[in-house]
Amino acid sequence: MKIRKAIIKLLLTCSIALGGIITLQSPIRAAVHTTPVSMRGTWYGYSKSYGFWEKIHVTKHTFSYSSSGSHSTLAGKNLSVFSGKTGHHKWVTFQLTGHAAATDIYWHGKAKVNGHYRKCLIQNGDTAMFHSKVKHYSIPKYYR
Repeated sequence: MKIRKAIIKLLLTCSIALGGIITLQSPIRAAVHTTPVSMRGTWYGYSKSYGFWEKIHVTKHTFSYSSSGSHSTLAGKNLSVFSGKTGHHKWVTFQLTGHAAATDIYWHGKAKVNGHYRKCLIQNGDTAMFHSKVKHYSIPKYYR
């Protein structure tokens, strides 16, 4: 019985220590209700994998997403903005306050359009979003 209690204590101590280490190394910042200035505006993206247009509209305290007939808006205190850094990407995600499920992840990057690189918003590494509708583009591997 003493051995069992010792093993349980050891496992509990290790799990608490490991949880603390993971929490300290987490790149996620606390949620805020204000969107980054660089991501504001209306962005259009053509999802090559699904074959439809997506549109997001970001203001100071609002995030709206629409695609193929569906539309959703997060605003005010219902909008939580999380950001972090993974590798060379500084990413942002928008979600409903108090819920674990998030929308897509966005970061700034470049995409090749007609032989020229244009600044864009990369969505989940596979969709480039521009301030105007651009259907034919390629995202360099560095920005995925």
